[in-house]
Amino acid sequence: MTEGAFAPVARRTGRVVVVGGGLAGLAASVRLAARGREVLVLEARGVLGGRTTSIVDPATSLRIDNGQHVVMGCYAATFDWLDAMGARANVWLQPSLEVTSVDRAGVRSTLRCPPWRAPLNLLAGVLAWRTLPARERIAVLRLAPALRRARHWVEGRGPAPVVPGETVGDWLARHGQGPRLRELLWEPLALAALNQDVATSAAGPFVRVLAGIFGPGRQDASIGLPVGRLDEAFAEPARRFVEERGGLVRRHAPARVHVERGQVTRVTVRDETVTERPEAVVVAVPWHALEATVVEREGLLAPLFASERAREASPIVTVNLWFDRPVLETAFVGLPGRRFQWAFDKGRDALGRWHVSLVASGAAAVVDASQEALAATAEEELLGAMRVAAKGAARVAALIVREPRATFSLAPGQPPRPAPGTPVRGLYLAGDWTGTGLPATIEGAVVSGHRAADLVLSGAAVESPR
Repeated sequence: MTEGAFAPVARRTGRVVVVGGGLAGLAASVRLAARGREVLVLEARGVLGGRTTSIVDPATSLRIDNGQHVVMGCYAATFDWLDAMGARANVWLQPSLEVTSVDRAGVRSTLRCPPWRAPLNLLAGVLAWRTLPARERIAVLRLAPALRRARHWVEGRGPAPVVPGETVGDWLARHGQGPRLRELLWEPLALAALNQDVATSAAGPFVRVLAGIFGPGRQDASIGLPVGRLDEAFAEPARRFVEERGGLVRRHAPARVHVERGQVTRVTVRDETVTERPEAVVVAVPWHALEATVVEREGLLAPLFASERAREASPIVTVNLWFDRPVLETAFVGLPGRRFQWAFDKGRDALGRWHVSLVASGAAAVVDASQEALAATAEEELLGAMRVAAKGAARVAALIVREPRATFSLAPGQPPRPAPGTPVRGLYLAGDWTGTGLPATIEGAVVSGHRAADLVLSGAAVESPR
């Protein structure tokens, strides 16, 4: 079965509990509900969507996104999920890759890739990108064989095209990518996808990202943005889909999964049993919340708990700024070499203010800075880059969103990521931190949810973590 291939609704065979209402849990829930399972989703917080959600601005009571999230045209599982919910229109997708950047010297340039098959689209776009020295434009040709090997690896037709322990920076250097091309393309792309700088993140997940972006589809490299708020784009369609098929989605429901004699015996919310001996339980919480969610005292999950305790995190900081006039000329702009690497135009809000969201990925250096320091840095970097478009603009408000544990670390030496199956009968894992091979992206979360749901649906044999 391919990702997103849903069979007709079948006879209900019992309740499946999904603990966690982030994208991984919601993707699993939609897949299960589409196959006729009675699904109970339990989310501890008052909002669905996990890190991909919307929050209330305390100063105005307006709802805004908790951070900027993007999709890529190669996100096959994500688009299949949206299609299943009738929600594909909730994401706008570029016809072909186009990225405008303003470097630290204020030089503005745009990479435009034609709607051709990969890797011709990348090669043509970079060869025409005049901001690069000629020798660096030619050097991108060296990546064509590497991208082909990456596709074969992802498809299971060849070995991994990375060296054990190799970082993204090492991999780019090994393939002769020059400093200007790295500054404007590869390093911003890696930082956005991995939430970690190229010197410390492992090459494997980045090469998987490249294999997808420069895949066979003509829009695989295109960037997509949610239309409207994040909760409306992803979480609400999933909730409606599940509930329209007889399931239940509960918020403010911090759940605990109780395991005895190698199987799940019950699921509780605030010590109240909500279900006994469920058909299956999919635990779709962050890695750092796993041990607090599953009560298992016989030691079956002790190695898994130990691994997840040792897993490190990488932070993200989002600064929302409101101005008295527009300051961006495009939907988004790259700001390479700065603390805040991307700025997104969120449009005019209900109060008539122009909203810009700036994102600092791999934000360990700034996550503990003061509110005003973060706002001032983001404003300075944005207005410095957009000197003409933002001339005379005045900041009228700011809101900072910090996520110290936004994603798991991809540094070499981190614990192996677990499979969706566990040694406990009927207990499965979902989350972008599980062993999908992908970084902590929307696609990684959806793929993990589909894999966990497919194990439930198939009644697969118990797996051990790896």
